[in-house]
Amino acid sequence: MKKKLRIGFLTSTDPKNRRSWSGLHYMLGQTLEKYVGEVEYLGPVSLRYLFGLGDRLNIAIGRFMQGKRYHYSISVLVSKLYAYIFRKKLKNKQFDLLFAPAAYTEFAYLHTTIPVVYCCDSTITQLIDYYEGLSRLLPVSKKELAYIEQRAISKASLLVYSSQWAANSAIQDYGASPDKVVVLPFGANFPIVLPRERVIRRQRRSECQLLFVGVEWKRKGGAIAFDTLVALRQMGVDAYLTICGCTPPAGFEHECLTVIPFLDKNDEQQLQQMVDLYLNADFFLLPTRAECAAIAFCEASSFGVPSFTTDTGGIADFVVNGVNGYQLSLEATGADFAKRIKEVFENEALYTQLRTSSRDLYEAKLNWQAWGAAMKEVLESRYKTRLSKE
Repeated sequence: MKKKLRIGFLTSTDPKNRRSWSGLHYMLGQTLEKYVGEVEYLGPVSLRYLFGLGDRLNIAIGRFMQGKRYHYSISVLVSKLYAYIFRKKLKNKQFDLLFAPAAYTEFAYLHTTIPVVYCCDSTITQLIDYYEGLSRLLPVSKKELAYIEQRAISKASLLVYSSQWAANSAIQDYGASPDKVVVLPFGANFPIVLPRERVIRRQRRSECQLLFVGVEWKRKGGAIAFDTLVALRQMGVDAYLTICGCTPPAGFEHECLTVIPFLDKNDEQQLQQMVDLYLNADFFLLPTRAECAAIAFCEASSFGVPSFTTDTGGIADFVVNGVNGYQLSLEATGADFAKRIKEVFENEALYTQLRTSSRDLYEAKLNWQAWGAAMKEVLESRYKTRLSKE
């Protein structure tokens, strides 16, 4: 019987919590178990008391530094502490590799002879001043973040990124060798996949149903999505917009707007409600301002729903123009989105083709089975010599 790779899953978060890293830690772990090898989870590791002190420290810093802050959770001190904790966890363990998703702080200072596979959707250089959570940082904190990730990238024997955008940064900004960089888009973080025939046979109707799914109204471009609804109706399209995951601020009210603040995929009834939203949608609309790898694009494609989004971050590996939707520029307004949506919606042949090709792309690329099969091939080809020595 062929031996399986023994994988240590290294994260400080709880990898069995479906909310860790937007559910990606859970899906990555489950996929590795199913397609690649035997997985042992080394997390979670809680530093909440230390982080609590960090929160209080930042309050003091902000008063004297014009609102700037120190990113204590990604620091040399924390990285060394993680190294100490994981070194103890690895004592007497036998692994062929350590798989560390979004965990560069955890292993940057870890001394081990076990190969480390680092998986992520961006580099920290790309996120500083791009995401709100990594904005307004002290200069010393920015340098520390980049230094820690540089150590991790240099230490890792394999770098797996979800987009070419992220991979390019690892090579160009951190000097990673191209031969140790792999690009594998993530799959849909959705527990239900309906039969192909059910999702692509849906006929275009007279009304145009738009679906926006996102927790962060501002970053996900909620205001532009709202403007798109208004512009479409002004253009004579009987358009409706459903917003799920957040509540728009005051001033964003419309009789054709439906707001569902939150749906829990772990609740069977709420999950079915989410399924119904995708089944009822003509287009998935997410004019996001900053994005590494929105898994919602994979979910929309699984339902045969074309996406309209922006050309930013790692989206190009998840939304392919003319295949499962379109990317507009970051400067595009609601009127620009409305014009493009109207063109597609009123072209029945194009709309039908897009629904089919959206599902095609999901089946070929944007699912966890594809990720697992590709990851199995990559890992076995690189680490099978460790297996053969046993």
